[in-house]
Order: sequence, then C-alpha cells, then structure tokens
Amino acid sequence: MGSKARLVKDLAPKINELISSNYISTYIEPFVGGANMIEHIKCETKLGSDNNEYLIAMWKAMQQGWVPPESLTKEEYEDIRDNKDKYSKELVSVAGFCATYNAKWFGGFAGIVKTKENTYRNYYDESIRNIAKQMNNLKDVNFMNVDYTYFSGFKNSLIYCDPPYQGTTQYGTSKDFDYDKFWRWVREMSEDNIVLVSEYKAPSEFSAIFEKTLTTTLDKNSRKKDTEKLYTYSNVG
Repeated sequence: MGSKARLVKDLAPKINELISSNYISTYIEPFVGGANMIEHIKCETKLGSDNNEYLIAMWKAMQQGWVPPESLTKEEYEDIRDNKDKYSKELVSVAGFCATYNAKWFGGFAGIVKTKENTYRNYYDESIRNIAKQMNNLKDVNFMNVDYTYFSGFKNSLIYCDPPYQGTTQYGTSKDFDYDKFWRWVREMSEDNIVLVSEYKAPSEFSAIFEKTLTTTLDKNSRKKDTEKLYTYSNVG
C-alpha cells in the first residue's frame, strides 16, 4: 500500500539527475517504508528513516544477514500481532507487513489465496522474495528510526518525501499525522535543500513536476484510480 515500485522507473531517473546536476552528496528519505525508491538512488550518502521501529529493525537485521521464515501460519501471525513483545522486532515487521494484504500494517492475514483467474497467490512468499531481492541495493543505506523532523538541520541534500497520503487509509502513528506541520517543514527545508514530495495533492504554492494516474488497491476487493504527483516548493524542473 503506497508502494513506489510502480513509479520507480519514472521517478528514480529524475531524482538521480537532480542529485548529479546539483552535485549533491546526501540523499534523505524520511518515509522510507518498503525502500522501493531508495534502492535505485545513486548518491554518496543515503539515509532512510521511518518512525515504525519494527520496520527499521527488519531492514537492519536483513542488512546483517537475517533471513525471514519461509512461511507463517495464520495462528503465528495472530500471536505475533497480539504479543509483539514476545518476538524480535524484525519478525514482527515481517508479519505486520509481509503476511498481510497490500503491506497494510497487520491488515488481516494474507496467506495462499485463490484469485479470480482460478490460480493461487502466496502473498507472504511473494513479499519475502521481493524484499530479499532488494537487499543487494540496500547495503549502503543508513536506516534510522527517527521522525522526519530529525533532518531539520540538514543542508545541501536532496530530500524525497513519501508521507502517509492525506485522505487515504492510515495505520499506527500515521493516524495522527499533522499535515500542516509537515508542509511547513517542507517549505523551511526547501530553503537549503531540494525537497520533493509524492502526494495526490499539495498546498497551492507547490508545483507538480511529474504526475501519473495509477490504479490503487485499497483492500482485496476494492480498487480506484488516483493521480500520483511529485511536488516541489522550488523550481527544480
């Protein structure tokens, strides 16, 4: 859910060009999530953060060679969900994001499911295989469990933000996300950095330098089309 995997081919080259043409040595992604974008970024220093401590623990553990279990039963999933303190943070993350529909945090167990085409999909296995493929491109990422405001003092960086989209399904701490505060921060950070924001909409003074309409899966039975846009406060073109 909210994955940038389908937009990487469009956005990553644009971001890499901005990094190269502006001689930027630090790339910051304060809402790194599934790391689908940062794995394709070319920069001397790459910082990927998220305020979900379980997610960051998973990325760090996998950088160090940890391998997720090959399978999870519904009973195991539910026990991890209800007793997080009993398990390692990386295992909680795998259960919460990989054994659930559309990577929605503990959004219902997704095991082997029969599709409309009478084939079967193993959602957990697909997710585990996907993140395993990413690891070769994530070895040089410094993963951090910090809020986006942690980067307030940074300068001469390119900051790519993929925050919880306003008006869409939220989970965990994102339910209390302060959008006014976030856009104020983007304005301030744009004074000394190139800041890009993926969203469906933005305050009027922001300009969209890219847009693409995609079909979004809200849950296993609901889909809709939305236009994803890449906004900037300055004219970086």
